[in-house]
Amino acid sequence: MTSPEERPGEQGTDLLAKLFDIRSFTGALFLIFGVIVTIVGLTAGDADIRKSAGLNLALIIGPIMLALGALFIVWLLLRPPELLHGHEVTEEDLPEQLRHQGLEAIPEHPGEPGPEPPPPPRRRPTGH
Repeated sequence: MTSPEERPGEQGTDLLAKLFDIRSFTGALFLIFGVIVTIVGLTAGDADIRKSAGLNLALIIGPIMLALGALFIVWLLLRPPELLHGHEVTEEDLPEQLRHQGLEAIPEHPGEPGPEPPPPPRRRPTGH
C-alpha cells in the first residue's frame, strides 16, 4: 500500500469524500435535530406533556435521534467511502453502457466529451 507521501493530494480527496458522504449529512442532521428536540423536551411544561398523553415525547425522541446520528458518524469513520482511482478501475467497475467501449471511453477530465455513440439503426418503413 502506498503511503500518504507517495500520493500527494489524496488526503484532501479522502476528507472530501467523507464530508460529502450521505452518512455524514444524515448523521449531522440527526445530531443537530436531536439536540434541539432534547432541549425542547427538557424545557417542556406540564401543559405540553398533557397534550401528548402524559409522555414527554421530545425527551424520548431527542436522545434516540442523538444516538442514531452518532451511529451514522461512527459508521462513516469505521467504514469510510471507497475511492476508485483511475489506475484501479476495471471493466467490471464500469457501467453497462461503457463496458463494451473500455476505459478509453471515460473522459480524462470532467466536462470533456467522450467518444460519440454509434448512430441508432435505421428501420425501413412498413408499407401497408
